[in-house]
Amino acid sequence: MTASKSPDACQTKDDVRAEIDRIDHALLTLFAERHRYVTRMAQIKTDPHEARDPARIEAVIAKVRDRSLALDLDEDQAELVWRTLIDWNINYEKGIIAARRRG
Repeated sequence: MTASKSPDACQTKDDVRAEIDRIDHALLTLFAERHRYVTRMAQIKTDPHEARDPARIEAVIAKVRDRSLALDLDEDQAELVWRTLIDWNINYEKGIIAARRRG
């Protein structure tokens, strides 16, 4: 992978696309790491209802919104991404827990 350029150092669409591709790769790597922890959480939980913890969800969203503002990122967009991720993780956890209870 090539060295990164700042947005201002990008002179062409290809430069910008290369940086976005680099960042996407890093994001996927982090999502994969996060997923391993979600899988472990599903192994620890014993009831599918444990997968949804409304207080925890709102605490995470509040942190995401605060951190987004500090990073000059649209907090509504960040919240949408995290709520989607959290919903997917809840369904994933429920499936693992339910399958283990059936088996």
